[in-house]
Amino acid sequence: MDAELRAARNARERAVAWLLARIGPEGEPEDALERNGWSRLGWGLAVGGQFDAAAAVVSWVGANRIAADGGFQPGRVSGQSYIASYPHYWLGTFVISAWMAGRLDLAIRSMAYLRSRQDPATGGMPIALDLPGEPVCDMLSTAQVGLSAVVLGDRETADACARWVRSLASQSAAESLVFHSFRKGEAVWSDPDPAFAWAAAADFAKPRQAFYPPGMGAVFLARYAGRYGCSSSLDAARRLLEFNIRGHQAQFDDIASVQACKFGWAAGEMSLADPEADWTPWVRRMITWFVDRQAPEGWWGPSTFADPDPSIADRLVKTSEHLMELSVCMAALGAVTSRRI
Repeated sequence: MDAELRAARNARERAVAWLLARIGPEGEPEDALERNGWSRLGWGLAVGGQFDAAAAVVSWVGANRIAADGGFQPGRVSGQSYIASYPHYWLGTFVISAWMAGRLDLAIRSMAYLRSRQDPATGGMPIALDLPGEPVCDMLSTAQVGLSAVVLGDRETADACARWVRSLASQSAAESLVFHSFRKGEAVWSDPDPAFAWAAAADFAKPRQAFYPPGMGAVFLARYAGRYGCSSSLDAARRLLEFNIRGHQAQFDDIASVQACKFGWAAGEMSLADPEADWTPWVRRMITWFVDRQAPEGWWGPSTFADPDPSIADRLVKTSEHLMELSVCMAALGAVTSRRI
């Protein structure tokens, strides 16, 4: 076994142990009375091989935090404190958590709710800000809901999300500034609300930016292309990742930042969906990236430049996420080994 894969397995084991210690005897996550750190927890536990714990968590959430229509119960939306305005993104991660844990009933119910919130004209998923004018849709929400639709076989929702994401991917990677959101009827949301400006666009020529949306878009398009044989979506995924590849090296070198985590996830997905291209160097680099940012206790947290003292909710969010992303990178290395044999 090579060094990166050995380090990844060790990191995964420590992350799983930390997550298991945060779950009560009835499946209640430690943060459940405060904020939502649990949307992706079932997903992370399942890829870590803890299917019984994943089912316990998802079932507890379904009984205590999900409404009859499949949406979140009032007041149960917030995820990490600095991206709490993406309810459709968080619910999309719960859909996959429920599916991974064997609770297809919960996954289908929440997917139906998300489908009802999709912009029928553009296919985008709105953010939850109370902004004047037309609704704003963003990459994080739209790509995650599209990925959830691919997993559940909801072709109509996935097709609409793919059209929206491919439209945002038409921006030129030769320009360092990339916009992550559309306002209905406009090309991009180029004058975002000040409270949302940091997440609405990123200057890839600068450090400590919101580097993650292109990776989220590429993850979805890679999975979509693999399921439905759409070469234009794979092309769009490559274009999206060019923003990261051409961007500031602080994405990868700044130990205080975890803003490029979804690029690592995307590199793994592209290695699986795009075997004609060699994504392995990026996969290996991002495995090291994840390992270097893990706390000795086994958890991951948000960027320390933004939040040096993360709550349990924040740690649950990021540990579940990075565990899942790291596992995709491990799968990519396994597939490369198999192809070489």
